[in-house]
This record gives sequence, C-alpha cells and structure tokens, in this order.
Amino acid sequence: MARIPLMELVDMTPEMAEIVTQVGEMTGEPTGMRAVVHRPDIISKFAPFYWSLQTEGLLDRKLIELVRLAIAQINQCANCLGSRYQDSIDQGLTEEMVAALPSAETSPLFTEREKAAISFGQKMAFDHFSVGDAEFERLYRSFSVKEVVELGLDVAMFVGLGRLFAVIDAKNVHCSIPIREAADVAS
Repeated sequence: MARIPLMELVDMTPEMAEIVTQVGEMTGEPTGMRAVVHRPDIISKFAPFYWSLQTEGLLDRKLIELVRLAIAQINQCANCLGSRYQDSIDQGLTEEMVAALPSAETSPLFTEREKAAISFGQKMAFDHFSVGDAEFERLYRSFSVKEVVELGLDVAMFVGLGRLFAVIDAKNVHCSIPIREAADVAS
C-alpha cells in the first residue's frame, strides 16, 4: 500500500487528471503520479519541465529510456521498472536490452554512446562520488556539452523520482522485470 494515498482521477482537478492520464498513456503506469498530484500547484509547473526534458531534448528517446531503466534497476523502483515509453520502443528498445543493462559495458547490444550514458546513470544512482573526470571525458567523446547537461538533468530526475516512488511505495501491479540487487547492477 502506498505511503501517500493514491488519488483517483475523479478526485483530481481536470488539469491533474489530464497529466496522470498522459503519464499512463506514455508509460503504461501512472501510479507514482497519482501520489504526487496532492500538490497540483507544484505538479502543474513540474510536469511541463519534465515532459519537455523527455520529449523535446537533444537526446533520442531510446537512449534516455535505457538510462532511466538502468537507474530504476538500481533504485529498485517497481513503478519505473514496470513502464516503457512507446517512442523508445519505436526507436528499437527491446526487453533483451533492458535485461542486459546490468552488464551493458560488455554487451554487444549497446553502442559506445549508449554504454557511456548508461554507465554515467548507473554511477550517479549507485555512488555519485564515483563519477569523476574519466566519466566526463568518456561522455565528451560521444556527446556535446549541451547533451551532457541534458543527460545530467535526466539522470537527476530519474534518480530522485525513482527513489521517491520507491520510498512512498507507489508500486504498480504489473512490473514484469525481476528486481536485481543494487550490487549486481553496479558491477
């Protein structure tokens, strides 16, 4: 049971109901949003920022989804693990790739650009103090400064929201991915 009551659509303002519905349509799972819409004044400002970061950025959706799901594995966020953005699937994301995220560095399924972004996200989620100059040098071999900034903002959102959804126990009921131990994911 969620530690913050989950609001039903009928109990939300029309604007919040629309946001929750959009999240459900985009990801297949709006449970976390149903908890945070208790603050419509904040979500009405946060949602446009988050959506523009996700849908109007420089980085492709498949890459962002790979990073999001790699972080979700570390955060053990059932809500995040149980959802997929359809546009990332349209760009080639597969469940085989999702299953391979813990060993992305050695997997032939990922490009060097994807590996660099996934590794950065995993390190930020598992031990942000382990991110140093070498990680940024690696990122700059595949990404522009603007793309690194965008990636950093994406990672910050995924780490923070994933951990919030995990601690408030905002779990969906149809998570199909087994949760791995954080130590296994980081190795």
